[in-house]
Amino acid sequence: MRHAVVLAGLGLLAGCGREKPANPALPPVTMVSPDGANHVTARFSPDRKRLYWWQPTGGGFQLWTAGADLSNPVTVPVSSLSSVRVGWSPDGSQVAVPSSNDGLLQVAIIPAAGGAPKQVTHAAGAALGAGWYPDGDRLAYLATAGGSGGGTFRTFVTSISHGGSAPLIPDERRPYIGELSPDGSRIAYMVFDLGHFVLWVADSTGRHPRQLTADGFESFAEWENAWSPDGKEVVYESRRTGTSDVWVVPVDSGAPRQLTHDIRNDWTPRWSPDGKWVAFLSERGKQTDVWVVPAAGGQELRVTDDADVEELMQWLSPTELAFLTGRGQSGIWARSLTDSSERRLTPDSIRAANPRLSPDGKQVVFNVDRGGGVNDIAVALVNGGPMRTLVQGGNNGDYHWSPDGAHLVFASDRGGSNDIWMVDAAGGEPRQLTNWPSSEGDPQWNVDGSAIWFLSDRDTRLGDIWKVSAAGGAPARVTHSGAISNLKTTRGRPELFATVFGASGQYEIAQVKPDGSLLPTWQRTNAFPVDLLAGGDSLAVAEGGKGGHWQFRIIPVTGRGEGQIVTIPGTNITGASADWSLVTYQIANGAVHNLGLLNRKDGTTRRLTTSSFDEELASFTPNGQTMVFQRSRSVRRIAIADLNKLLAGGGK
Repeated sequence: MRHAVVLAGLGLLAGCGREKPANPALPPVTMVSPDGANHVTARFSPDRKRLYWWQPTGGGFQLWTAGADLSNPVTVPVSSLSSVRVGWSPDGSQVAVPSSNDGLLQVAIIPAAGGAPKQVTHAAGAALGAGWYPDGDRLAYLATAGGSGGGTFRTFVTSISHGGSAPLIPDERRPYIGELSPDGSRIAYMVFDLGHFVLWVADSTGRHPRQLTADGFESFAEWENAWSPDGKEVVYESRRTGTSDVWVVPVDSGAPRQLTHDIRNDWTPRWSPDGKWVAFLSERGKQTDVWVVPAAGGQELRVTDDADVEELMQWLSPTELAFLTGRGQSGIWARSLTDSSERRLTPDSIRAANPRLSPDGKQVVFNVDRGGGVNDIAVALVNGGPMRTLVQGGNNGDYHWSPDGAHLVFASDRGGSNDIWMVDAAGGEPRQLTNWPSSEGDPQWNVDGSAIWFLSDRDTRLGDIWKVSAAGGAPARVTHSGAISNLKTTRGRPELFATVFGASGQYEIAQVKPDGSLLPTWQRTNAFPVDLLAGGDSLAVAEGGKGGHWQFRIIPVTGRGEGQIVTIPGTNITGASADWSLVTYQIANGAVHNLGLLNRKDGTTRRLTTSSFDEELASFTPNGQTMVFQRSRSVRRIAIADLNKLLAGGGK
């Protein structure tokens, strides 16, 4: 629930069409967006005449459309909790978008010429568009699905004109994501199989499946563009070497071939319209840039080379590539709630984010974004002083203080795959607690700091809870549900809560008992545990509310009763004290969102900040007198690269 700054001045389009400073070794790049814009998940129509994008708002996203040059921008009556891409129909007459207008997340269809959205999915949990059929009527979508052993993810097909829904692969019971070939004759799909990812192919009805890969580390880059334009090959990512590379496999016969070979991660491959090239993102050079490589194999060619982060590529023609680019700012601040004084805790020369206070409220741990997928972990004193870097190299995050504040547990890919690590808060060499090829994350301390719970997809469908001693040793499995995510504990309490994909496919909350059994806590609506209140008898949960915003509710841990909805005057809750007597929320301030404070004991509210930055992720010291929070400014601009000269040499 972290969101970027709102796009300012949509009507002020000065600066459109400017090029980045020329570098004769690189293709020319034209900036479509004006300076200071923040376009999110932009997508051009097939004829390149129109453009849709998401604009962040407090607690959600608003859909916008305009001409391809951003002329005549207008809002579309769709709000969403997610900024997942929009999907144009093959003829460009309709757009499939994720909508939270009536709940957590469903797929809605909007006429390209304008009009009211039509919801076409009705999943119990969440649904996301995965791709159109060539007929322009049927739409594949990814959704949570029920089952006797708990919910999972699968791909379904619905008809826009007739309604109804059916599985894309009728006989597949494992979690999977599927994509139709360009001519609609076959389906490629990725199966989540006991901690491994394997690619399969089936006919257009989803039958006669055949396995394409066998290493167990393969995945589609996105829910579209895996198929080559001629339908003969599938491009994918593989981590068989420890980091991600781009591979291609012929569907009918032939061995897979590796297209990229750098020691850093290469990902998100996208076929050019003529099938001759594959664009991809790479972290080589400690920054995220766009590259291209011949689909037949050959020299990898650089498209961008700067500190900006590129993402969400879209080929507009065989020689034009659109993408988003930008580099935001973020820092950690402390504010006194008694005299309103502020101090910056991190240097303005770094991008610091995701603050988390120590149990005694004297230190704050945070991420330092170094670029190229590298996120260090550092700490600073709340009362001021130089920061200290604890963990360097790799993508490190998801950190939590031990109950005594002496250690930090975190998740990291520094060893190749995502594993659980621990480091002393005073410094020293990190210690690896898990070393599996599967994905481990969301570590949480037990009440006395002797052990750590974590999530893993090892030998399971989507996720189960494991436990490992803080001193090291073999982890022990706690649950066997296969459908668990999002763990939550609190200081000084033994309870553990988790999000569970229920049998209906809805996101439910359950308390995890010592024997691994699950005690239902909340099953009425799609909800996620946020905080177990200090007293231990109540749990704060976030519900996917209507209108594209989160709704927060405090419920008894027994699950009995409706609980109490936390009503705020702003757009989204961004933090709370341990007992939720103090709650921070976002207040719209032009293009950004500042912070307000709700005192739930007396019902009073007051504005805390008026800066030109977005403010979020607030937490309070134990005495409630100081608040630590994040200030950020996001810049995401739409760019188009002219690849004519770059591709002329063929990459050989």
